[in-house]
Amino acid sequence: MNKIIAILGIAALLVGVSVQVYKSNHKGDIRSQLQNATYLYDQLKIVPKFQFIDHEGQPFTNEDLKDQWTLWFFGFTHCPDICPTTLSILTGVINQLEEEHGIENTSIIFVSVDPERDTPDKMKAYANAFHEDAIGITAYDETLAPFLRNMGIIATIQKQNDFQTDYLVDHSSAVYLIAPDTGISALFSVPHRIDTITDDFLTIRKHHSS
Repeated sequence: MNKIIAILGIAALLVGVSVQVYKSNHKGDIRSQLQNATYLYDQLKIVPKFQFIDHEGQPFTNEDLKDQWTLWFFGFTHCPDICPTTLSILTGVINQLEEEHGIENTSIIFVSVDPERDTPDKMKAYANAFHEDAIGITAYDETLAPFLRNMGIIATIQKQNDFQTDYLVDHSSAVYLIAPDTGISALFSVPHRIDTITDDFLTIRKHHSS
């Protein structure tokens, strides 16, 4: 199911985000070097404009993405397996980048697809349990839904009625890599592994700066 959702997410992303022409003599070369990432930077434009609330209760917009690389994952704090596993892996990636490669301008962005339950306090406790610099963000449905659609993220809340508080959310499991200029650089599909994400990120980062 997760692989199907990830594939649907890629398809939706290709439709939902504005296409631009990005000329690069090396685009074929970089794809042949990647182990698990789907390289998107030369096909797609920037992250759609958004105005979310971060886990401190402060506005969080596209401007907050500049001058750093960010690894985005979409989930919810009540997630029993996929979310904690993926965030643990992304924490391992950040630690490896810092400790082995001296790269410190990379952050984890955890986007909650369950704004009804995921208050700023809950997102902060959840995200920071994995990494102290991870940032949790979300928005009300009228803002969140179109953003998810434009990013190619599928999220379906499994509620039997409006009063149910104990429910799951089916959601895409892909990780997005966003460049400092807010360009969508790559998508990492499952299975996620620390070493392959780190290696692919280093390849993309080098290509981006050349």
